[in-house]
Amino acid sequence: MKRIFKAGVIGTAIALTLPTSLMAKDVTNMDEAREELARGVATLAADPAFDSALREHIAKGKASLGEVLSDVHTPSSAGTVSLLRDLERKAIELRGLTGALDALIDVRVHGVGRDAPLPATDDVWVGTVSRDPVSGARQVVAFDAAGAEHHYDLEAVPAVPMLIIESDSGAAIRAGTTVMNEILRQGGVQAAHRLAGSSHPGVSGVESDAKVEELTLLKRIYLEKDHEPDIQGDAEIFAIVSGVGKDGKPQLITKDMPWLDHDKRWYTPGMDLINWTDYGTNYVNVQLFEEDGNTNFKALAESVLVAVGDLSLLISPEAPPALIVTGVTKIANEILKAMPAVWFENSNDYVESFYVIERGGNYGTEAKPLVGARGEARMVLAPHEVKNR
Repeated sequence: MKRIFKAGVIGTAIALTLPTSLMAKDVTNMDEAREELARGVATLAADPAFDSALREHIAKGKASLGEVLSDVHTPSSAGTVSLLRDLERKAIELRGLTGALDALIDVRVHGVGRDAPLPATDDVWVGTVSRDPVSGARQVVAFDAAGAEHHYDLEAVPAVPMLIIESDSGAAIRAGTTVMNEILRQGGVQAAHRLAGSSHPGVSGVESDAKVEELTLLKRIYLEKDHEPDIQGDAEIFAIVSGVGKDGKPQLITKDMPWLDHDKRWYTPGMDLINWTDYGTNYVNVQLFEEDGNTNFKALAESVLVAVGDLSLLISPEAPPALIVTGVTKIANEILKAMPAVWFENSNDYVESFYVIERGGNYGTEAKPLVGARGEARMVLAPHEVKNR
């Protein structure tokens, strides 16, 4: 049941009448969750305790909603605070992150200059980015200072001070990649062939007899377009590195890239993108995705697991290179098939694919970087060896 009210005072009355646990259960997806969170925060905006708490906790234009609510003790706001806490717990569940993190929702200031003070919260709008349920296009749903609800195209949002309700995508990706790696490992498509001291989120270190650990470092990377509208803040990118394990089965590892947050600029992370100890052949794929605040990491990992787990082709590490390349490419294509269909529509949460990266290879230079299959990202890769003691 989705509740749409034009007057904030009516929404407040309903919120304080219905049991908060029941209202939270009515939410079935993240768009609904964020809209209801925005509606709830809009009802708190006139409470001086909320205004004071937000100013206390905000840093770099952003604050954890849970931390702000912990300092709101006005009796008349208790019902709304309880509802918002229930909604945040529901949002965590909808992201497949129950037990993986305790806080997910942030309040971010939009439409206020970098050095300008935040206006009183009873004079700001509260909004969030969601999808139009009919067209599927992303939109901004906002509540003005009088409580009226408005819907805007992403490029037509009025220039007014606004509190944006959104997921803490950095925390979500860190927890989500851990959840995904655990599910992939339990599903048999991520073997723990790792050296001690070399780790990915959710992957245990395993001792190896190898005298040299071979890596491929991500030296430079550039996004042509991060697919993130200005009102939605920084982009949050993660990668899936896929190949064949030593047992001949698909091997997938997810990688968090929290620093890759804007397009049209070069980044020089020097990141351990590929650890060849994880793979049984000399070829892998690297695919980039953008976290849009809706991803259910548990469901995504389970979908990927089904897609690659059903592959009938098992590739021996001793197979001819042509057969290995074919198999590795097929794994990458099956990963794309497992992604939500909406990721390939207007939102473009699928960013890029780099197919068949070879062990020990140098790819691209500063002057002529490696370009992905979609032309949406460019990068420079270089081999690196770490000697075991």
